Amino acid sequence: MKKLVLALAVLVASASVANAAQYLQASSTVTQCPGTAPEVVAMDIIDAANGVDMANNQITVSEAGPYLIVAAPQVGREGGGPYGCFDLWLRINGADVANSNVQLCQDEGSMAKDVIISQGIVPMEAGDMLEVMMSASNPEANICIEAIQPAGEPLVPAIIFSMIK
Repeated sequence: MKKLVLALAVLVASASVANAAQYLQASSTVTQCPGTAPEVVAMDIIDAANGVDMANNQITVSEAGPYLIVAAPQVGREGGGPYGCFDLWLRINGADVANSNVQLCQDEGSMAKDVIISQGIVPMEAGDMLEVMMSASNPEANICIEAIQPAGEPLVPAIIFSMIK
């Protein structure tokens, strides 16, 4: 019975995405370490897209409406460092999106890695341009979004970005 319910859930989810008019999933194979000034997150892979374009890390929608947006970076550092914080948020047409920021702070010497998630339903107009932004409170802390390639396993992208209307 559990297998049947799971199979039906997967089928419904697949049909919903397949029938969605507008969507994008992108990711990054590049480790990126921001400074204190806001920087655009680089995404070099388009995993799936329909009706949403991405060029030069700028995402443009062709239809107006509410979009569910999920930006999930893999945050960590390769070596120890002093205390610092990493921030990630959304920007549309050059203006920061209210309440979209997420933050991860690391203590001195910490080697912890975590995925922090900025998510929300964002109304957009046709032609709107979205960017994922990042910054660090202390660049010397070396807190980055990391692309990690475990031996014999798929890549852990520096970020997985998804949006759907």
